[in-house]
Amino acid sequence: MNRTGPQESEPGIPKYEDVYCFSSLLAAFRKARRAKRGKGSEPAFYFDLESNLLTLSRELLARSYTPDPYRYFHLRKTKERLVSEASFPDRVVHHALVGTLEPTFERQFINNSYACRKGKGTHLAIADAHRLTRQFRYFLKLDFRKYFNCINHTILLRLLAMHIKDEGILWLCHRLMANAIVPDVDPTKGCGLPIGNLTSQFWANVYLNPLDHHCLRLDSVGAYLRYMDDMLLFADNKAALWAAHKEVERFSSEGLLLELKHEVTRVAPVTEGIPWLGFRVFPGTIRLDHQSKTRFIRNLNACCTRAEAGLLSDEAEVARATSLCGHVGHANTLHLRRSVLQDGPWHPRRTS
Repeated sequence: MNRTGPQESEPGIPKYEDVYCFSSLLAAFRKARRAKRGKGSEPAFYFDLESNLLTLSRELLARSYTPDPYRYFHLRKTKERLVSEASFPDRVVHHALVGTLEPTFERQFINNSYACRKGKGTHLAIADAHRLTRQFRYFLKLDFRKYFNCINHTILLRLLAMHIKDEGILWLCHRLMANAIVPDVDPTKGCGLPIGNLTSQFWANVYLNPLDHHCLRLDSVGAYLRYMDDMLLFADNKAALWAAHKEVERFSSEGLLLELKHEVTRVAPVTEGIPWLGFRVFPGTIRLDHQSKTRFIRNLNACCTRAEAGLLSDEAEVARATSLCGHVGHANTLHLRRSVLQDGPWHPRRTS
């Protein structure tokens, strides 16, 4: 049993030992704990940390590891989603696996893929879309139908195997996919990834990476952005974008077994505003869409209500409100923020 770290191997090539060694699992535990400190099974796992990590390490090494069943709950943001939560030990394994694979695949990913990647994110995606509205006349917006439910395990494993040669890592990837029951998906079809897990987010980027590179090679496309399964393509005429739409549809249906959501497909001038990640992006400004505006007001008012009721400290609620304001501050929302904040318990007029 290696309790210190993986043995020296060829640089840049992921090895299964990089996943199951004690030091990797300990680092993965620290990452998994950030969102679960004191919640769920994290305290019990931490209470006997060394023994639990050694048990995980032995099970992974012997390939006897079996993931626990997921816990499912509904989460509504722009639309209701059924989110799957892995047990805390499984979250540790997820972090160890993704931490091992991430450096290899980051070299394969394009710069303009923004979801679930270090140094990327929603705000950079919005800023880049805003920049492109001043360079091109038209945009094409695309989305896939039930993307996570339709990810084919065989295709995904083949894409992973193109860059990962270690049989142990591929075994673990297959074990995690095969044991992840996705509601409303026939388990015999070998499809679907549970929403809300680190491995699912990472694999979702791996799955669309071939499409990313294909879109960048299209002569008719001036620029291309993707945030998970939301895609934007830019050009200076509509015909070029409709041609790109046809090619994306062919590539995704034949090679990835995915279906575009035609009811949300749109080609329009950038001057009409691009609906993008809860914002509406124009060449001259960025605005919140209606749902994001409503959600911001509701969440900020909830901060005020909890602070006034003494449910949480004013400091905690101020921090939460600051985060909310920081997010919508990437749009032209100064008047909106002032109008909502002036009714908060932290406003001088309310505390004087």
